[in-house]
Amino acid sequence: MKSNQYQAILDAIEKMGISKADITRKHTSAFDEFHVRGRAVSEELFSNIELNKESLVLDLGCGLGGTCRMIADKYDCMIHGIDYSDQHIETANSLSNLVGLGKQTCFKQGDATKIPYPTKQFDLVITQHVQMCIADKAKFYSEVKRVLKKGGLFIYYDVFKKNDDSLNYPLPWVDDEINNHLISSDQLKEQLHSLGFKKISSQDQTQKGIDFLNSFLAKAEDKPAILTGQKILMGDNAIDKITNLYQALKDGIVGLESGVFEL
Repeated sequence: MKSNQYQAILDAIEKMGISKADITRKHTSAFDEFHVRGRAVSEELFSNIELNKESLVLDLGCGLGGTCRMIADKYDCMIHGIDYSDQHIETANSLSNLVGLGKQTCFKQGDATKIPYPTKQFDLVITQHVQMCIADKAKFYSEVKRVLKKGGLFIYYDVFKKNDDSLNYPLPWVDDEINNHLISSDQLKEQLHSLGFKKISSQDQTQKGIDFLNSFLAKAEDKPAILTGQKILMGDNAIDKITNLYQALKDGIVGLESGVFEL
């Protein structure tokens, strides 16, 4: 992992012929959304969600804050993000200030099983490619419930296991089996229903993910520079991690799913 993610992103954008003074959210989005399909799927997920200037949103496992900036920019609302990595939070705050969204986004280092916010604080809580990194699912989703207002929404986009076949490592979120905490989609829904959430919708995103990764990996063979963003976040073995996820999706070992639940 790069020791200075923010500078690495600046350098990559400036190599595209864009000066620091001219960088916008559109430019940074190529480097700050690392869930499968990136900005495109984020825009899909929140296209039908009603938010306004008074809305409060929380992104659990926000990474470099790309989704937060997208929502803040689109809805002109306040969005908070927490991530376990100090480096990610430092980069997220720097990028928001760079593109003029520093006052609408707030990033904190924190534990998603001990969310550092009061009860019934948020209108919307989101997670993207996060649950597989967290062992204590009961605590994680209980905390989502705790910080949501009554009638608030929980939106997820995650990787789920479909069977017990062995995975090849490393993967984008983990280097070895001992730290991999995948659950099935059914287990997630059981957890949420037990906490009083009501399902609004869910969508299998697996094939879209396969198609995207197939195209991405083909492009990476011809233009290795396309991996710049992934290497900044995942390290120099980013291509191995992405390839292993792509194969697991193709083999039906894991799947991608998004969903909306109401409290």
